[in-house]
Amino acid sequence: MLNFHSFKKVFLKTKFDYYLVNSTDEFLNEYTPNSSMKLKWLTNFTGSNGIALIGKKNNYFFTDGRYTLQAKKEIDSSFKIIEMPKTNFFDFAKEKLVRKKILLDFKTFNYKFLAQLIKATCNDNKGIEHDAKDLIYSLWKDRPLLKIKKIFKLKNEFVGDSVSKKHRNLFKNLNSKFIIITSPDSICWLLNIRGYDLENSPLVLSRLIATKKKLYVFMDLKKVPMKMMKNDKLICFISSSKFDTHLRKISKEDSIYLDSNVSYFYYNLLKNSKNKLTIGQDPCKIMKARKNSSEIRYSKSAHLKDGISLTKYFYWLSNQKFNERLNEFLVASKLEDLRKENSDYFSLSFPTISAVGGNGSIIHYKPNEKNSNKLKKGQLYLCDSGGQYYGGTTDVTRTIFLGKQKPKKEFTEMYTRVLIGHLNLSMIKFPIGTKGYQIDSLARFSLWENGVDFNHGTGHGVGSFLNVHEGPQSISKNYSNVELQEGMIVSNEPGFYKNGEYGIRIENLVLVKKSDTKNFLDFETLTMFPYEENLIDKGMLNTKQKNWINNYHNTIFNNISPHISNEERVWLRKKTFNLT
Repeated sequence: MLNFHSFKKVFLKTKFDYYLVNSTDEFLNEYTPNSSMKLKWLTNFTGSNGIALIGKKNNYFFTDGRYTLQAKKEIDSSFKIIEMPKTNFFDFAKEKLVRKKILLDFKTFNYKFLAQLIKATCNDNKGIEHDAKDLIYSLWKDRPLLKIKKIFKLKNEFVGDSVSKKHRNLFKNLNSKFIIITSPDSICWLLNIRGYDLENSPLVLSRLIATKKKLYVFMDLKKVPMKMMKNDKLICFISSSKFDTHLRKISKEDSIYLDSNVSYFYYNLLKNSKNKLTIGQDPCKIMKARKNSSEIRYSKSAHLKDGISLTKYFYWLSNQKFNERLNEFLVASKLEDLRKENSDYFSLSFPTISAVGGNGSIIHYKPNEKNSNKLKKGQLYLCDSGGQYYGGTTDVTRTIFLGKQKPKKEFTEMYTRVLIGHLNLSMIKFPIGTKGYQIDSLARFSLWENGVDFNHGTGHGVGSFLNVHEGPQSISKNYSNVELQEGMIVSNEPGFYKNGEYGIRIENLVLVKKSDTKNFLDFETLTMFPYEENLIDKGMLNTKQKNWINNYHNTIFNNISPHISNEERVWLRKKTFNLT
């Protein structure tokens, strides 16, 4: 925590009571490039959701239930760790931060968050100031450089719709003269381009101003191939440094539609210019969430390839000796190597969660080369991983039992309860108009019967060769007004975690499709890898659930078996067991 102490020394000399820093960069992506990880530099926290509040005396760290254990492991006693939403950040602010002077970077906080903080602290924007000098960057001497790599256009076969068609749809329900989009994933989807700015998402950091005639794209021009710069009448590439200037040039008489994922910095700039401003959901979000037939076809293709890699991986793992060499990091690297064998593999879709025993209870655990536990007989091993393929994004979790002995009864009971929740969602038929929060309890019911629960959402949306976590759709306890619509892809991932002992999660990606029943929808499972037979208490499953597993396993075998070796095929035949 040397970085923290050097920062604190400088901060103590300022007029401010607190400094606030979060895990996002100025593009408000879930994942942040290494060059912008201020929170990690300051606190050593590597998760994707955290807020540090540094005071002259006391320091606080806020994160959600996915990362609480991880935060306790990574952050030292300089901070008091507080779990959200058990403690609401704004309730805390009302109690501790009223009329306090707070310094922060307006560019890295969503406008809603900061507006709420200003209200909670009764500051009316007087005590809360933008860190124009950027204290952290001024101290971060070995800050990594952002790599400069050219963006590329996706083939039409992957995307299905042209840029001009998406552009027309953008203005279909909006009358504003300008639409301003600040989410790079939406911009990449709209322009049918991808880039290399993030390790696990094929994005280019960018912003966009759209009119009915033109799309003005702001990014580092070194990343734009000359051919793209010259040959496009619809798209105009401009240096990212000129975005603020272009916003200021918009006339007060012109109407602006601003996406609600905007940072407070740009919201404040436009508001202070007294523009005619409407703020609403980024119109690209719902359009890209509803996959077209090309995107669905290539997503299915990606899941087939992913299933082949998973089969090869778990077959390989089943033949390994349990020795010092076989650790969480090594096996995760092996899985990545097997995915790389696919010709259209691009990258991992997130850092692989490869966790044995107690590490499985850390929901977003990430092994590293220096500090990685070895796999041991008699323990549960949780592997949550995914790949980016040209045309599709995957995300899958399987929990297996290591060794040939009989698993503990507790393991089989809890695995089966998680599986029942997973199956309840897999088999559900629901009326058009249903929202994710309305079916979330199906995944938790069997766990609730046993007086336990899991501390994360049941399902998140997934992009098409884009972000592995994509809104606006989700399945969660949290209220959301977004309907599950035909063409959306969402995860189905209930779990159970016993602190310090083990974790269980089972995750498939599913596609929302029309049901055979009129005015209803159901899920088609995309992921292709079997469940763990020796962890299932068959007596807890009903006939319908057993039949669903049998059909799913037959589908897996029929699709995967032509692409693997004879030895792997024999192994997969056993793994795709039929329940009676």
